[in-house]
Amino acid sequence: MYNQSQVEGIRKICRVALTTVIAVILTVAVFATTAFASLLSEYNVTVVDNGVSTVVTTNETAPIEILNQANITLNDDDKLDISGFEAGNGGTIVISRQSTINVEYGGVIQTYSVWAPTVASALTEVGIAVRPDDKLNFALTDSVADGMVISIKAAFNVILNADGASAEFKMNEGTVADLLALAQVTLDADDYTEPAIETALVPGMTVNVNRVEIKEETKSEKIPYETVVTSSSKLEKGKTEVISDGVNGKQEVKYSVKYVNGKKVETKEVSRTVVNAAVSKQVLVGTKQPKSNGVKSKNGYRVGQKIKGRYTHYCACGKCGSGRGVTASGKKVKNGMKDPHYIACNWLPMGSVVSVNGVNYTVVDRGGSGLSSKGRIDIFTPEGHQACFKYGTGSCDLEIVRLGW
Repeated sequence: MYNQSQVEGIRKICRVALTTVIAVILTVAVFATTAFASLLSEYNVTVVDNGVSTVVTTNETAPIEILNQANITLNDDDKLDISGFEAGNGGTIVISRQSTINVEYGGVIQTYSVWAPTVASALTEVGIAVRPDDKLNFALTDSVADGMVISIKAAFNVILNADGASAEFKMNEGTVADLLALAQVTLDADDYTEPAIETALVPGMTVNVNRVEIKEETKSEKIPYETVVTSSSKLEKGKTEVISDGVNGKQEVKYSVKYVNGKKVETKEVSRTVVNAAVSKQVLVGTKQPKSNGVKSKNGYRVGQKIKGRYTHYCACGKCGSGRGVTASGKKVKNGMKDPHYIACNWLPMGSVVSVNGVNYTVVDRGGSGLSSKGRIDIFTPEGHQACFKYGTGSCDLEIVRLGW
């Protein structure tokens, strides 16, 4: 049983507890209402900073505050584009950062200030067009970095001629060796290129591949015989006598022959083997002076006199004379005989001996009026009419050795 005082105490405790609970409930309700209201005012904004996107959840309405919330700082030269942003609703804020880039093109470096975020857009911004075959040290999609050096190697055409075919290649740099590697053309040990393999490629260059083949060839060649001349005091000066004919020898000669693109360009002897030795021709040359008749001078000419002359040739055929084969002195001649060393002239006594360019000839015949001029002679040629044309006419040195028989 509770007494009155106890019941009153219990009631007092219950009132305090109820008041506390109500206060807590009201506090929670106010917080929940405030938090909900706050959640209802937040929205998403996409910030694109030099090509890099970041999503910011905010209840700020000023773009600069939104950037501050995202810890993004603007520099004096940066550009801010808020055309795609709507306060309270979201959208996109675009930041273009100013960067300094260096562009190397054709060996020359130029410096530019750009706001573009990527290499491709930066080059477009400064008015540089990149062709599909040009070579860059960065990808076009790479981000721009302040101070970066963008190297552009423009594509150019070169022509390669190899193995009978011609092809055009686009190159950005390199040497002739790089071109061959691209074309999958290999060189053998003796092959070579024009220009040389280490030559740097330039626009419009033509490169020729020369295929070299070395062959060994053997040829049978003659060994020309030599003529051995022996002086003979039994023969008159200027006359010769063949003791024995010469015989050519035979030899096998090996050559190293160089062919370039199928054409012979060089031949080098490797070895020589004698199969049959040559046999020398033996010839006697007379040194005996004609027998003197004691006449020192006659008809205005003297022994030892030197005269500038002119010669022609004739033979024993009917075209050159009567064809009877008998000279004015009675000496008989015929084509095919051993050379008698005869001449015809009208200005020296019959039987006179004249040295013609060092060879003695005897005057045994006469001729037309043309042979009456001083120094004019006609040389008998037993080799026939064609030989007369072959030997022709010309000037000679004459010396009178004997006057008359």
